[in-house]
Amino acid sequence: MNYIVLDLEWNQCPSGKSRENPLLPFEIVEIGAVRLNDRKKITGTFNRNVSPRVYRQLHYITRDIIKTTMKELDKGKSFPETVREFFNWCAEDGDYIFCTWGPSDLTELQRNCDFFGVEHSFPFPFVFYDLQKSFSLCYDDGKSRMSLETATQRLSIPENLTYHSAFGDARYTVQIFQAMDFDKVSIYTSVDNYRIPACSKEEFTLNFGNYTKFVSQGFNDKEKLIANNTLRVTKCPACGETLRKKIHWFSGNQKQYYCVASCQKHGYVKGRIKVRKTPEGLFYAVRIVKLTDEEGVAKIKEKQLDARRKRREKRLKAKSDKT
Repeated sequence: MNYIVLDLEWNQCPSGKSRENPLLPFEIVEIGAVRLNDRKKITGTFNRNVSPRVYRQLHYITRDIIKTTMKELDKGKSFPETVREFFNWCAEDGDYIFCTWGPSDLTELQRNCDFFGVEHSFPFPFVFYDLQKSFSLCYDDGKSRMSLETATQRLSIPENLTYHSAFGDARYTVQIFQAMDFDKVSIYTSVDNYRIPACSKEEFTLNFGNYTKFVSQGFNDKEKLIANNTLRVTKCPACGETLRKKIHWFSGNQKQYYCVASCQKHGYVKGRIKVRKTPEGLFYAVRIVKLTDEEGVAKIKEKQLDARRKRREKRLKAKSDKT
């Protein structure tokens, strides 16, 4: 299995969000990538400018960050031509998995492909390595997210490349990837949710040993999503046993829901549901179920008490407004 370490730079509507094309909020203008084999040795590189077609003027933020001009970008080919070259390059040495710094690049790659009518064969579920997360798991708490520049400096990697160029950032990401003890955290893949399950048969669960991640199909109504029994079932991530709740699912802020259950073999288990919305207006959920301890349970109880307090204050305010 090869690794494709990818970085993209993109432009956005120079006239502001109100005038952007909603089907293409970000137009890719640079593709940089490095291919590595299973021993993390470099076997190829890809570095291309992309001549934009939708936003023919650089947004001031884009111009300041990537420090290029439209004239330079126009030396490249169109996105469809460039990305087809990229896909062919990716597959030259066999099967591969994408690696990125952060979770956004693959979403925008797919969105640009769809907008420009480029056929692609991305897997489903679209599993990849978010090396920003991998870095946090290796060196921090697994929750914090460090910028590429800060991570490069932390590992004392020579800064002889340009930041915020797609190829420069891809090369920095490769050096971080090669330096970290990746085998220790390689089980922790990420999944891109640009495409969500179309039906119950396509819903999936990823198991990472101490926690699971479930992604639901989309619903037109959020209440139908939350009422879905498949979403509300809580199973132990270690043994798969269906568990009884100690604290039933409750709403923290209408977008997140929490619960606590207990496994006879593996102790406390906490659950969290995040409600998200697709650009098409469908509601779907990402459910995380994770082994925890008494401290973790106490934090969930605090959230429950806080949610009750806020509901009580809301009722009292509504009652006061009526009188």
